[in-house]
Amino acid sequence: LTSRSMAVRVASAAHLGGCGRAAVGGGYDVGGTIAGAAMGGAASAAAEEGCLGAACCIQAGSPVVTYVGTGSGNYIQETTYKYVGHGAGEFDIVPPKAVGCNWLFVGSGVGAVVLVALLAVLSLPTPASTTTVSTTVLPYDCSAGLTNWESGWSINKQAWCCEHVGRGCAAPTTSASFDCNAGLQTWAAGWSEPKKAWCCQNIGKGCATPAKTCKLWGDPHIITFDGANPSFYGDGDSWIVKSPTVQIQGRFEGTKYTEGLAATNRIVVSGPFIKNHKIEIGTRESGVLHVDLQPVIKSFPSSYTSMDGSYKLTYDDQGEVPDVIPEGNEKRVFHMDLPLDVHVTVFQWSNYLDVTIQMPAQLGQDGACGNYNGVAADDTTERIMLRVGAEVTGGASYLSGRATIEFTPQMEKMLAAECPESRRVQVRGECTNTLARETAELDLKSCMFNMCFGDNPRARQRAKAYA
Repeated sequence: LTSRSMAVRVASAAHLGGCGRAAVGGGYDVGGTIAGAAMGGAASAAAEEGCLGAACCIQAGSPVVTYVGTGSGNYIQETTYKYVGHGAGEFDIVPPKAVGCNWLFVGSGVGAVVLVALLAVLSLPTPASTTTVSTTVLPYDCSAGLTNWESGWSINKQAWCCEHVGRGCAAPTTSASFDCNAGLQTWAAGWSEPKKAWCCQNIGKGCATPAKTCKLWGDPHIITFDGANPSFYGDGDSWIVKSPTVQIQGRFEGTKYTEGLAATNRIVVSGPFIKNHKIEIGTRESGVLHVDLQPVIKSFPSSYTSMDGSYKLTYDDQGEVPDVIPEGNEKRVFHMDLPLDVHVTVFQWSNYLDVTIQMPAQLGQDGACGNYNGVAADDTTERIMLRVGAEVTGGASYLSGRATIEFTPQMEKMLAAECPESRRVQVRGECTNTLARETAELDLKSCMFNMCFGDNPRARQRAKAYA
């Protein structure tokens, strides 16, 4: 064969078989054509299986899911792969790279020529490159879907983006260092400072509140912690502050200067916050300056500190008087500096006391000084008595001795004249329910007088009209 006829045969085989460049020419015109066509057909079939150029390649296996870049695939990655539409995902099914390529060379003459030409081309000098382009394809686009990363990103994407660009990071979970429900009722006295700080910051419990002041003066008028102005004119022992931690009781008794209407006669401070010790102060006439019924203050001025150092008592003439210094009285002031930032100041006069109590709110607090909830409207005399009782029952009393209950003719006349009958019936029922079952009539009338006139700050002046 001539070179021209071989070229024609090869070209013809390529045209007929689609892979004629890989065909082998025959010895004769017809044979060469037939052989070329046969081999070209094989090459064409091989091309369908990934054969390129002068190589026939065998596919490595079934297609697998492979990352192809954002906007290039049909899938996104989840715990399982999910089809989301063309171009909407990050993964696609891509055939693996071909392996086991077998080269079929053209007959000796042409194959040699092609090989020499290829080597010549590869050996040509390559001009120096002045620009290097390096492209790194990231496995995830950490900006795509960022606003909905918690539900829209796969776990792997969250982990990768958090580690590499600080996005998609789950908030750290912290196990509770303290049980903020354990001992909650007595948190102020019972919790450690670290527990208070942790529970306040993380749970909103055990938070210290700014201290407020309650004042008792005169017969006795009261300004509660929330700013209300109830009065307690009837005789008896009452809760001034009642809480699981701080407990303060007062005794109200009438004097000849108040038309029989009560004034504060004695006060006692107790409760778990001072380990249930009892600090009791009475009028100058009573001579009561006791701790657990013992006279720890024996001179003026003087001071006393508890054995464990938890509280200090000071007896001097310092402090701003809530009202006025009564005529003929020497100013004597008893200061109690107590745990939980509680400060009680007692102005001790001959036959009554003025008192100021400064303290932060306690859980479940109530009493004559109010429930310390920031609402003045619910601190009326009647509502306070309905919540905590008209008086301290005998078994719960910390005060020494017994209150002297009197109901003067002026009070009797005023109750009949200025408290309507329907109202008297109502408050009599309320007092019966809040007092002990076997309550004396004087106790009942004292309670009724408080219910009817406790919100009248001028009841003493009104009582004078019935003298």
